Amino acid sequence: MDYNGFRIDEGRVTLLTFDNPRANILSTPVLNDLVRAFGVLNSTKENIRALAITGTGATFCAGADIKEMSGFGPTEAMKFARLIHRVMDLFEAFPRPVVAGVNGFALGGGLEMALSCDLVIASEKAVFGAPEINIGILPGAGGTQRLTRRLGRLKAKELIFTGRRVYAEEALGLGLINRIVPADRLGLELSNLVQLLASKPIQCLEAVKRLINSGSFEKEMELFSSMFSYEDQKRLMGEFLKKK
Repeated sequence: MDYNGFRIDEGRVTLLTFDNPRANILSTPVLNDLVRAFGVLNSTKENIRALAITGTGATFCAGADIKEMSGFGPTEAMKFARLIHRVMDLFEAFPRPVVAGVNGFALGGGLEMALSCDLVIASEKAVFGAPEINIGILPGAGGTQRLTRRLGRLKAKELIFTGRRVYAEEALGLGLINRIVPADRLGLELSNLVQLLASKPIQCLEAVKRLINSGSFEKEMELFSSMFSYEDQKRLMGEFLKKK
């Protein structure tokens, strides 16, 4: 299918690539197509083991379309906020592991998208930030909540209050990302990671994602015990015991 602002290469490991190198922005047409794309991905999720997200050019995702937003009043802004929240929720709720490979700028909605993914690896050239305050607004795609959960209140307030940029090394130290890789190896490292995840029992990955995102001790016990109904558990435990 053709989509505004991105392409999808479907397969066991599916790749979503933002491919408007000038900016990779999240305009209303792009967001609507992301909703449409996730409808397709969710309908074929049984064939997908992991989902990778990246961008082309010097930008992973530069966030919402400021030119479009400049004409908004409160009503239009609320409509846009609901749409972009829906998209970020789709990234977060997708039942398979979602890994962001941040190749460059991840600002505003781009940062919020990375926060909606399960794992984030970044090029040494990656730059993160929540600069919304500098144009008179605030993070409107879940950033106040997800950034706080990721970094804690103190650091989230600092980054949102100041709107400053965070480069890869600091992002790693803050716990914003999982690891840094050389720029020319990002594609390879992203592929290696999602291939590794795709090799794991899918029911385990799906259950762990649900538990970490919105679980409880009781739910953990329920899902733990359910793993013993799958052939993977019997096979892998048997292989482990043979090695021992």
